[in-house]
Amino acid sequence: MTASGAREVRGLVPLVLASLVVVMVAVGSARGMWTPNLHNGLLAVSFTFVGAYVLYQRPGHREGVLFMAAGVVEALMFLGRQIGHTSAAESSRWWGWVGVWPLPIALALCTFAVICFPDGRLPTPRWRVVALAVVVLAGLCATLSGLWPVDYRSAGVLTPHPINPTTPDPVETWWSAIAHPTFAAFQILWVVVVIVRWRSADGVARRQLTWMVGAAAISVGALLVGLAVWGTPRPGLISATLLPVAAGWAIVHGHHVASYSALTWMSRTAPDSDDLPADLARAVGESMGASSATLWMGAANELYAVGAWPDPTDDLTATTLDVLRRTNGVEVRAVLRQEAVVGALSIHRGESLSVRETRLVDDLVAQAALVLQHLSLSEVISRERRAGHLEGLSPRERDVLELMARGLSNAAICEELHLSIKTVEPAVSTIFTKLELLPDAGSNRRVLAVLAFVQRS
Repeated sequence: MTASGAREVRGLVPLVLASLVVVMVAVGSARGMWTPNLHNGLLAVSFTFVGAYVLYQRPGHREGVLFMAAGVVEALMFLGRQIGHTSAAESSRWWGWVGVWPLPIALALCTFAVICFPDGRLPTPRWRVVALAVVVLAGLCATLSGLWPVDYRSAGVLTPHPINPTTPDPVETWWSAIAHPTFAAFQILWVVVVIVRWRSADGVARRQLTWMVGAAAISVGALLVGLAVWGTPRPGLISATLLPVAAGWAIVHGHHVASYSALTWMSRTAPDSDDLPADLARAVGESMGASSATLWMGAANELYAVGAWPDPTDDLTATTLDVLRRTNGVEVRAVLRQEAVVGALSIHRGESLSVRETRLVDDLVAQAALVLQHLSLSEVISRERRAGHLEGLSPRERDVLELMARGLSNAAICEELHLSIKTVEPAVSTIFTKLELLPDAGSNRRVLAVLAFVQRS
């Protein structure tokens, strides 16, 4: 299967799962309104569709996968409990069983979604031990619940357990000693990981965490009000559907903020041309959530790294465009000028790009062409400076050139120096002539002149 075919298959999976969840929730709802089970249906829909939207925006995003998995499990639980609560048929035993035993799995998936929020990764490698503990505890609780009806009464399922009709006293003891503390520990872990993430997060990640914390605060408030006024936690459970919605919005909105930051990187960087390639690579890597990004310069059959993020420990060896494109987990875009390859931009992320990310990378590749042009033109400027052409400018011409370096137009230079346009335009033309920057459709003489000033400063 080709890479494009694999991407199409991956894109169909969320659609198929979302359709399956809709069918399960619809079938369960057709059996009547059972309020204690309503939150499972709402969570199934919200988790699934938010996960599908995240995966549409960012294919392969781990957080979207976790959301989709949690939504499918919640849909199974909703349908199973609806059938197990309203039917006493022999065939319904297994549906009632499906509605109860996956609860630890659902809580574990929610826990992983919180731990990995917002980038789909663990906060640090040390959290692998915590992740392993969550898997082991959830698996143990799911095994006990799958073999015995330990949670049937609280779940409201009326059909008997299909494997063991009753629960032995030792199993009840184990369940009380393991399951209830585990479920409480999972929820405490949610708070702990948010605090850890907050302390190490930057501005964008903190805004994303704020969205999720705000939704959690609303849910907790509804829970407390429900317990105090009506003596039931149901309002809190129903309002918990805001959590996946807020989290999904934060992920997508945070990506938009990162995209804007990536496209405005040049306005925040220093004027030293040697830093531009690394600054661009950093902007690309951070906006794409990549592990590394590299800007290459040269022809298709011989590329040299001129900027990399993060800083490589060793010098990157020369390569070719074909070799980069055959590297697994690397997105590569050729940088063109007048239809000729002048470089490449490689992004190591391990995930395919969404439509929005593809457009962003295309814009960054256009900026990369300017950066590479800057590098090649700086050599021309250095030669002119060594030849003494820059020192041949008059004081007024130097003043005009300095204002050009600040980005002022000819009209703005007139206002700044209180000169007429008839005085400024000849000065600009003389600057071009003295720097031997003759009219050329392939270059921007104003940019070259500004670069000359930057090199001199």
